[in-house]
Amino acid sequence: MNLAVYEWRKLFRLPALWAFLALCLAFNALLIAGLSPYDRAFFNETSAAAEALGQRVDEDFLAGLDDMPATENRDLLLQSVTGMEDIFETYDTGELADFYAGVVEKSPTAVKWMTWKYGLLAERVEHLAQTDAAMDLYAGPATYGSHQFLFGSLFRAVLCESAILAMLGTLYLLGYEGMHRTEGLACSSRTGRRLRRLKVLAALPASAALYGLLAVCTLVPYFLLYDYGGIWDASVSSQFNYFSDMLVVRPFLTWGDFTVAQYLAAVLALGAVLTAVFSLLASVCGTLVRNPYLAALVLGILCFGGMGLVSAFGELGWWAAYLVACFQPVMIWLSCSAWFTELGLNAVLPWQETIAAGLNLLLWGGGALLAIRRFDRKDVS
Repeated sequence: MNLAVYEWRKLFRLPALWAFLALCLAFNALLIAGLSPYDRAFFNETSAAAEALGQRVDEDFLAGLDDMPATENRDLLLQSVTGMEDIFETYDTGELADFYAGVVEKSPTAVKWMTWKYGLLAERVEHLAQTDAAMDLYAGPATYGSHQFLFGSLFRAVLCESAILAMLGTLYLLGYEGMHRTEGLACSSRTGRRLRRLKVLAALPASAALYGLLAVCTLVPYFLLYDYGGIWDASVSSQFNYFSDMLVVRPFLTWGDFTVAQYLAAVLALGAVLTAVFSLLASVCGTLVRNPYLAALVLGILCFGGMGLVSAFGELGWWAAYLVACFQPVMIWLSCSAWFTELGLNAVLPWQETIAAGLNLLLWGGGALLAIRRFDRKDVS
């Protein structure tokens, strides 16, 4: 444990780490500051109305809303909820299956996969119709914009920054002795090559701590400005929420029942797992490539090259390979605004982002162990 503390001291006493963290928080603050004051006022009024009248839009809700003092925002909200019907009662996922089958028609295997996925999604639509999830107000007309900003723009930025900090921090710890030309001395000490294994283990909680710090320092100011008090219990599958892929708009169809609070908790938990994946990926590169700068270059090629590979498979019409390539950590990050939904062309399995994160955790965790064993047998003189 003492050795782990020494490793954490090396990392957290690095001025560049805190400078980068400050820049990340400043960027996130600019994102929040760029939001429209009018949109924020409308969101907060809608949340207050939902807290006072309940989330479910029915006759009682309409009557209560009609009795509230008239304002421009109240009138817009009243207009948007009048005559609401449960869209899931008539929604047919067969149209999505036919659309994506047409997109991937060059690959019979991909056609079977997509048809199977949307067949399973039909059962979820029936369940959502039975639970009247579509009749939840969420944030009314402000739902889509606020949801996409929080779980798309803002959380995507936090997750990207956390991944970069995790990877660079891991590479720094692994390359610390090499940069100070003490690696041979460290490997010949009593702890010896076991220090490499300890560094990888120390990097994981350090990465989690940085992720937590970024998330808290970013989300707290956002929630101070945006009042979610009345919508925490709203279903994220409200008909005011939707997902668009390849210019095809569909309801926000999740594989499980999520309120806004539950969805936020699940997203943050999966983000922590994905941060650990990027740390382990850096562990593999930093152990196999002893020069930390060269290891960072290899890491960048793996991440950006993976995205390029997905695009290339799509252009070539190799759709089965495209769907498999979407299991990469970077592709999971890119789809974070619609986690736990069917994800359109970016997924072939229910809960794919969760399954993919778990598989990557096992894959790169095993890769780190193999890389360490190789390092244990390698001449470092």
